[in-house]
Amino acid sequence: MYWREVNIIAFSSLVLVLCASTTPFAQFTSKTDSLKSLLEQSEGLQKIELLHILSDQIQRSDLNSAIQYTRKALELSEEREQERFLAESHRKLGRLLSIRGKHVDGLEHLLEANMLYKKLGEIRKIALTTENLGAFYRRQNDYQNSLNYYYKAYELRQKIDNREGISNTLLNIGVIHQRLRQTEESADFYKQALAISLEKNDLSRIAITATQLGNLYADQGDLDAGLEYMNQALEAAEDLPGHHARATILLNISSMYSSAESYKLALNANRKALKLASSLGNESLTIWAQKNMAEIYSNLNDFQSAEGYLLKALRSQQSGAPKHQMIDTRNQLARTYFEMENYEDAGNHAQKALAESVPAKAFEPGIESLHILTDVYKQTGNYEAATSAQERLSALKDSVFNREQARQVAEMQTRFDSKQKEQEIALLRKEAEQDQLFQNALLSGLMLIVIITFLIYNRQKLRIKKNRIELENTRLKEEQLTSDLEHKNRALTNHSLHLVQKNETMKELKDNIGEIKQNNNGRLGKELQKLENIVDYSFNLDEDWEEFQHYFEEVHSGFFDALKTEYPALTPNELRLAALAKLNLSIKETATIMGITPNSVKTARYRLRKKLKMETEENLTEFMMEIEKTSA
Repeated sequence: MYWREVNIIAFSSLVLVLCASTTPFAQFTSKTDSLKSLLEQSEGLQKIELLHILSDQIQRSDLNSAIQYTRKALELSEEREQERFLAESHRKLGRLLSIRGKHVDGLEHLLEANMLYKKLGEIRKIALTTENLGAFYRRQNDYQNSLNYYYKAYELRQKIDNREGISNTLLNIGVIHQRLRQTEESADFYKQALAISLEKNDLSRIAITATQLGNLYADQGDLDAGLEYMNQALEAAEDLPGHHARATILLNISSMYSSAESYKLALNANRKALKLASSLGNESLTIWAQKNMAEIYSNLNDFQSAEGYLLKALRSQQSGAPKHQMIDTRNQLARTYFEMENYEDAGNHAQKALAESVPAKAFEPGIESLHILTDVYKQTGNYEAATSAQERLSALKDSVFNREQARQVAEMQTRFDSKQKEQEIALLRKEAEQDQLFQNALLSGLMLIVIITFLIYNRQKLRIKKNRIELENTRLKEEQLTSDLEHKNRALTNHSLHLVQKNETMKELKDNIGEIKQNNNGRLGKELQKLENIVDYSFNLDEDWEEFQHYFEEVHSGFFDALKTEYPALTPNELRLAALAKLNLSIKETATIMGITPNSVKTARYRLRKKLKMETEENLTEFMMEIEKTSA
């Protein structure tokens, strides 16, 4: 489904903005202009307050300008030495910079805000800043650090019985557990958050949290529970200003019904959402609803109705929608024409989508366009064009794979930089605290003998220097160990992904050869058979396994020895299967690497479990983790 899952951050922002005001967009713009006019006439603390308000007002529409306003507020706060305004400016700027992707700079400002609020003793603001730090690490997918800060914020808010704040923190903790696929924990935190929202009759929070619970249960296949929470969210949204939240929730309900193949109910919910979106004049929401309608009709094999909704969506998007959304709509339309056996229009829209995806760097939609074109060329008997499209498809997949690897490396580097920055700031603060304590000790000693004071000072200075050197040496050693381990893990991950990609490509090539063989005979058939034999041979090469084993043993040294010592009857293939289970690879990925079918993997796993004398409820990956611990 096009609208499959609610993004908690985006949906929360939408509902909270709607609760704050029912002002139309034109009036919203007018309000912003009025604030700018007031800003020009204001001075002192009033100007700082207005800069903060303006930043909050425009951050969702113009993040860069919001950052500039907050920087100006920070400068004025520093000039006037207003610690409360200074702390709030640091907090807001750190949050905005983190959203902008400047994580290290953002972290520095958030930590500075946290220190200032601790100095002022404002627990409510300390809790808010701590929660901002949790969100900071969540944006980097560093879920462990994110949870640590969220739990700290939760404890602080409990101390002052800040019920609304507690509800928000519980909701964020639930989101992290959901991303970690810890369903029971996520549901528990969502329910705690929902109970507080119901107690306070906070309709916006009820709508947000109930929607999260609905999607969580629906994803687990419990449609009844999912719909129960969605209807609760819908009821809360009835009394919220505007209909944006209701339309959004109805789209989620439609998605649930569609996943359960209850297409008539899905159509009914989606029609209501489309009607609300149209009445609001919300073009983007209307387009989402139209594309959902098209997908539902496609599932019902009513491709003509699907075509109509997609053409409407495409016409609306041509007036200025983001390029990647229009490309996605063209692909969906091309696939619809393909199902209608209208191969000419299918090819035309796929070609247009592909041409638009290149300058927009929309790689995933480009891959989909090439898939459609390959299918069109095969159906029309243009095997030369099909082969060319297949080659472009493979090249684009390689490019996407390489970009993903680069993104992962950059993300790990950002995490490392953030951790290093936090340690550096902590060390500087510790030194500052030590210096302050030392100065206080000197003053309290009523200026004892100059020589004794001088000796104490030097002794303290030498001790600080020695501690700093020891801390630095320890940090460098830890960084080296961490760097070595990350390098080995990256090598193992890259090689595993390479094996999956290589075997998927070889299988796809073999399937294509088989299809072409069916349409040809004679000498070409014999040559294709030779190619197919080469593909089969490539699945069974031991060099790939030996290289994989080399990388694996560098990261998990002693694993194979411990396994063979405890279970000497294991075959080489079973040892391979154990290693892939240790890496927590899915059945599909394991099948691709080993060159067998997923069903064969399931059978092999069953036999391996029997040889290992495992209980039915035991998890194979966790069992392998325990084997590694015994080898350490």
